[in-house]
Amino acid sequence: MRPLLSLILAPSVFAAKWCGKVYKAGQAIDTPGGQFPLPVTTATPQLALRCNPALIPFLPDDLADNSSSLILVDALVRYKEIAGAQPLVMPSSPDTELFVNVSIDGMPLTSGTVSLNGSTSIPFSLSALSPRSNPYSLTCTGALSSPKQSFTSAPTNLTYLPSPPAFIGSITKFDLRTGGLLAKRADTQESYEPVFPVGFYTQFGGYLEGNDTVLEVLKSQGINVVHPIPTFDNLTAFNIMVDKMEELGLWLMYDMRWDYMNSTSVTEQVTSLRNRTNLLLYYTADEPDGSEDPLAAPATAATLINLLDPYRPSSLVLNCQDYFFSDYAAGTPILMQDTYPIGINATYSVRWHTPCTRIQGDCGCDNCVGDFEDIRNRMDDFAMRLEVLGWERSKSVWTVPQGFGSSEYWSRTPTGAEFLVQMIVAVNAGARGSVSWTDPTTADIKAAASAFASALPELTPFLLSSSLSQPPVHFSRVITSNRLDIGVWASAEGTTLVIAANLNYFAVDIMLDEVLSTTEFKSLALVNPRMMLDGGARINSTHITFGSVQSVTCVALQSLAQPAPP
Repeated sequence: MRPLLSLILAPSVFAAKWCGKVYKAGQAIDTPGGQFPLPVTTATPQLALRCNPALIPFLPDDLADNSSSLILVDALVRYKEIAGAQPLVMPSSPDTELFVNVSIDGMPLTSGTVSLNGSTSIPFSLSALSPRSNPYSLTCTGALSSPKQSFTSAPTNLTYLPSPPAFIGSITKFDLRTGGLLAKRADTQESYEPVFPVGFYTQFGGYLEGNDTVLEVLKSQGINVVHPIPTFDNLTAFNIMVDKMEELGLWLMYDMRWDYMNSTSVTEQVTSLRNRTNLLLYYTADEPDGSEDPLAAPATAATLINLLDPYRPSSLVLNCQDYFFSDYAAGTPILMQDTYPIGINATYSVRWHTPCTRIQGDCGCDNCVGDFEDIRNRMDDFAMRLEVLGWERSKSVWTVPQGFGSSEYWSRTPTGAEFLVQMIVAVNAGARGSVSWTDPTTADIKAAASAFASALPELTPFLLSSSLSQPPVHFSRVITSNRLDIGVWASAEGTTLVIAANLNYFAVDIMLDEVLSTTEFKSLALVNPRMMLDGGARINSTHITFGSVQSVTCVALQSLAQPAPP
């Protein structure tokens, strides 16, 4: 999400590197370093007990409905040395459960049980705690009776804040059950709205600036979040724009990319924006791993923002496939990946006329092949690393679909169909938001984004199901050998969501029972599939027919009362 400007302004420009790699002709090749250490495989099972609050933050308004007053407990059994893992002697009975005691600041809070390699939600009484600015320390201990074993989770934070002061205009809670956001205006008694953000990084100068029509069109297209691209030299015009966004009900993603390492500037910007009723979240670093910003800079900025406004989360985007991931990701709950594979030469830089390898070169998509799988692989890499670090609950990953091209590294702009496939691949891999670079873009791409965004009212109950306010939703992803990417969400109330994409540039047909045979939904069949998002493919009760780079999103009734148990 650079183009060249970030290369010019990057702090490490003197080294002419991107993602730690030299990219200009004649530069001496230097191994980048910073690779994520893969976990050591073990011969015997390990148990990592993990304990997290259901929401960040809890607020006094949660007392009225205690359905969210939960501690999330995960008992991961792995044959790898991941964070917090301890040796496990497997019980003889497969139904053995771990008894869990939950403590807050060293004092007992609640207790429950969890299956080995399972997850559970343990209720607790929020009224037992007092709201305060400092987080509570949350710890779980687990015990097995036969054979006798004990396990302890790493401490995590439970944040229970006072009701927001008058200068906080909106509240955004991070839902650790789903990885999604729950938001509302602070001055209302309305329920929190699950938000699956769909929008664009949007040019301010010359586009949003002084042009209400752009925002009105975005709203009519179903877009729910706008990420204006700084700088905002005309603050009067910027505030008029945000006023219009508030009027239209568009969420604001506020960008501090050029100033996030300046604590004075961050303080000024946060204090001037936090009274806005449509401020969803902050955005600090834009590809800090590419430009080699100081490793601790994003976490430092996130900490400062949280002190100034603990009622909204912060975010950043990472560009590199594998460069100091844990350092740059630390402290920020919303991580974005911007993998841009369309129209690149993945092995030779057309911009710099140098090879692109694991240790050299910049081809616009770091360590990519140049296909849709690059996006899935990046999402899966992030998910793997977050689990290894113990952050799989406390961080969420969003995607940045490529909405540009025909310049620099990218020989062409994606079609609308390709744009939709990018989104689907990421969503099936766990993305909980989509903000594309960049708007203005083509009418074809805008139509594709609009189609997805307009389907959100029906998609969101599946994608952000908390398993509390609605019946549980079970998810399974299927990746076929002939490059079909399929996500299946089946609810206990008898409906199923299918989001599927063909990653090929030729037609493919697949039987639904072939798709479902590898999932927990082996005996599930679809009845009267109804199209929610028409990506060109066709689906009925028995099969899906895809054309070149086509996709389908539909909801259907199940032939079963509920899906097969996971």
